[in-house]
Amino acid sequence: MANAPTTTPHPDAELVARCRRGDDGAWAELVEKYSRKVYAIAYHFTYDRSEAEEIAQDCFLKVWENLDKYHPSEASLLAWIAALSRNLCIDHFRKRRREKSFRFVSDDAVSTLLPGTDDPESDSVKRQRLRLLLDAIAELPDELAQVVMLRDLDGLDYKDIAAFLSLPDGTVKSRLNRGRIELARLVRDRVGARHTGMPSSTGSLYSPQTGVAR
Repeated sequence: MANAPTTTPHPDAELVARCRRGDDGAWAELVEKYSRKVYAIAYHFTYDRSEAEEIAQDCFLKVWENLDKYHPSEASLLAWIAALSRNLCIDHFRKRRREKSFRFVSDDAVSTLLPGTDDPESDSVKRQRLRLLLDAIAELPDELAQVVMLRDLDGLDYKDIAAFLSLPDGTVKSRLNRGRIELARLVRDRVGARHTGMPSSTGSLYSPQTGVAR
């Protein structure tokens, strides 16, 4: 009789199990592993350090309160954590849009997203491009802006974005494609590709792992 196929448990399954058993070290490990990503997502929805920190803290409080509801077979731990933070992030995002403060990105916010190097001239050009990109994202419809930020600024994969926004994978891909096309048009309209040397598509502006304009 053939052996029944075995399934490989999710790498975080044991970590969550230890947290449920009251292992303080496991909880510290979980927070350390995911706090930077959660903060980064919150920051891209707020562009405000204190608000992002508050969202991250509230998110991990929700994680702690709902650990017994996590099922490794249904989603990655990051996707599950991101889903718990969804309403917190989107509520702040919509509030900033209503107040129109989302359309102004401070110098501090730009510096946080794109730290300086030993080449001030290059840094200046990159930050100008980043500000241009963020201003253009602010003009996208909410449903497109959210997908673009999660994919191209935060580097989340399609499944994690789908979990975060409660959308099918195909819808995520469709919105991302539409968002990038519209974003490229907005950038060209703002500055003129030929005059500024900006690329004709947003592909060369993005660096998902590092956050932005290269």
